[in-house]
Amino acid sequence: MLRRHPLLIPFWAMAVGLCLADRRAIAVPFSLLAAVFCCLLLSCLIKNTIVYLLCTVAFFFTLGLHALGPYTNPAIPASDIRNFAARTPAIVEGVIDSRPTATSRGSSFVLRAEGVFREGGTVPACGRLMISLDGGDVTLARGDRVRCAARIALPHRLGLPGEFDYARYLAYQEVAATGRVATPDGIILIRAAAEDSLLRRMDLIARRLGDFIRIAVPDRERSSVLIALLIGDQKGIPDDLNDAYTRAGVNHILSISGFHVGIIAWFMVMATLFLATRSEFLALRLDLRRTALLIALPAMLAYLFLSGAAPATSRSVIMLAAFVLALHAERESDPLNALLLAAFLLVVLTPPSLFDLSFQLSFLALWGIVIAAPPIMERLRGVTRGWQRNLVQFVVVSCAASCATMVPVLFYFGQASLNGIISNFLIVPILGYGAVLTGSSALPFVYLFPPAARVLLWCAAQLTALSNWLVALFARLPLFSFHGISRLDMACFICFMVLVTFLHRSRRTFALCALPPLVAVAAHLNTPAAADGRLHITMLSVGQGESLLIRSPNGETMLVDGGGYLYDNGRDFGRQTLGPALWKLGVRRIDRLVLTHSHPDHIGGMPFIVRTFPVREFWEPVQGGVGDQYEQLQAVLGERRVPRRRLAAGDAFVFGDGIELTVLSPPRGALPWRPSDDEMGMNDESLVFRLRFRSFSMLFTGDAGFPAEERMLADKDNFASTVLKAGHHGSRYSTSEMLLDKVSPSVALISAGRGNSFGLPARQTLDRLARRGIHAWRTDRDGTIELTSDGEGWSVKAPYGTE
Repeated sequence: MLRRHPLLIPFWAMAVGLCLADRRAIAVPFSLLAAVFCCLLLSCLIKNTIVYLLCTVAFFFTLGLHALGPYTNPAIPASDIRNFAARTPAIVEGVIDSRPTATSRGSSFVLRAEGVFREGGTVPACGRLMISLDGGDVTLARGDRVRCAARIALPHRLGLPGEFDYARYLAYQEVAATGRVATPDGIILIRAAAEDSLLRRMDLIARRLGDFIRIAVPDRERSSVLIALLIGDQKGIPDDLNDAYTRAGVNHILSISGFHVGIIAWFMVMATLFLATRSEFLALRLDLRRTALLIALPAMLAYLFLSGAAPATSRSVIMLAAFVLALHAERESDPLNALLLAAFLLVVLTPPSLFDLSFQLSFLALWGIVIAAPPIMERLRGVTRGWQRNLVQFVVVSCAASCATMVPVLFYFGQASLNGIISNFLIVPILGYGAVLTGSSALPFVYLFPPAARVLLWCAAQLTALSNWLVALFARLPLFSFHGISRLDMACFICFMVLVTFLHRSRRTFALCALPPLVAVAAHLNTPAAADGRLHITMLSVGQGESLLIRSPNGETMLVDGGGYLYDNGRDFGRQTLGPALWKLGVRRIDRLVLTHSHPDHIGGMPFIVRTFPVREFWEPVQGGVGDQYEQLQAVLGERRVPRRRLAAGDAFVFGDGIELTVLSPPRGALPWRPSDDEMGMNDESLVFRLRFRSFSMLFTGDAGFPAEERMLADKDNFASTVLKAGHHGSRYSTSEMLLDKVSPSVALISAGRGNSFGLPARQTLDRLARRGIHAWRTDRDGTIELTSDGEGWSVKAPYGTE
């Protein structure tokens, strides 16, 4: 097996080393790598295969541990752009270091910083900065020197379970910080690039082609899909259309991969053969088939750079190039070896590509096709012929790719679509063979004869419109959802794939192949039950917002507030942040959804939660709420027929598991809110309640400030609580001395966003807590906070962190 697949051990040894370095942040010095390499060289002199294999494994494993060091632990000089991060914008000058790409809300590019302007003059700076531009596109290219005013921020994790690690994602692109520019006018071109590099020329060509497609196809949905198919820029596709392709199970067709490159290479070969066979001179003196194959190579490389050299495209070009060279040299080609070669080269040249989602999914899809399709089609030989065999092969390939990517798709997204097995029959021919071939044929005519390009693009646009219509139909079909896939499941899945691929098929090996799935199933069966007899209170780290999840001893769930963005940015907070966190925590239903007040940072994620989770009951303050998001929430509650209850001071509830809830504010006579009412007044009318479980208790204060605290304390209720949820994100106008005297908590929980512009939690509030010896747990510093109580004792931890 090792002789047949020589790259098997090096690739997997390095992959394991990279995974370990990624998860544990292990940094191996270069001296250790050099020492292991010397051992590998010495093992070549020993006539012992086992020693050589062990040294090979040790070297590539160590290489994997060492390779991520420059990305995760880079040297940070004093002039690094990270050191200029501040709440106020800074004027940065630098050189564009990546292709500017259009997004659904603007555009983005990487800037290699060279200087920051301050009052005293220009300060040298270095490092790569991800610039996001809102509300427009830029007519710039790689190599241009620009100046812009941007607020420099350091990417970091919120500290939520299962969240996308954006900081790590940028670090693997060697991006140190982020910056946001409000309008295209905020970017000033200092001078264009002095030299036209190959990448810059490709960027300019891609921009011209993209602009031509947008003009020739004015409809945004059609043009954005065509641009994704032909140039590889998917960021311009509207979110709802992209989501429809995902739900239909055909999102892969939008990413340039081996399918697209193969179609273009086949078209180039066929066109070359057609033209060359018309010449008797060439037909007599050249092997036209070999020559046509070699001509396809530079075309594939040009298309690789034109489309941005994404990992999936690079993998495809490497594999196809290996096949072309093997056929030209009349050597037998092995699809699995070609796949290993492509994966190994990508991982060695760019180690972080192993963690790129497109690399993983394209690699696994093709791996599944390679190991499943040939044996199945071999068994069907003689049973099917002609078009029937082609149809069966299409079904087998589609099913193999879907099954091979099912587990990782569920791991990353929590839902997978089996619709692709059906929709591929229509979408792949329409887009893959129709729009891709027609559109790619139009690209040369953009320069040679634009009217012909417009005609071809019009034809491709009609095919795209048909595809979008069909996708909208397939997107309505139900999805398969499961949010419990863990890293252990992923490891078991990879082990299963390896065993199925490389073990000889027999009864013994069949039992061995069944072992990884059995381990995964056993792990899920041993998952602790949600109802464990204890009270669980989780303060979710949702940035400058607030959301708390309460799970009672009998497993019932109460979600208090839904976080949200302070300002409308076009994104759905529930879908992006809150929903995935709840799924990772094992929440499958919400028994009581509680809104303390209708400010955006408390209500933003709730509409999505109501649409997605079964909600048994909705609670809100007696005066209701105001605003567009509140109206949207009310509409969704009405659609789902969720019972609603309005609460006021004096309401009390006793639940069957020993939980008691007492409402302390707002007063029962509070009037309904109007849009013109004061926002601070809404804070003071927040829903405030005290939760008690035996001898443990916690006071939930919403955004209540001093006036609300004085009003509640005047009622002389029992406020003593074990834990206090500090009011208004730790504002200095809440959590007064008087309240702390009455409550006398042992611990305070504060929800605030790191580096927020409001300076929360306020130093005055933290000092008041510190003087009484009350330890403050903060989401901006600690991430998500989990509190557990059995009714007598209690414990607090922050298991997810923010680094």
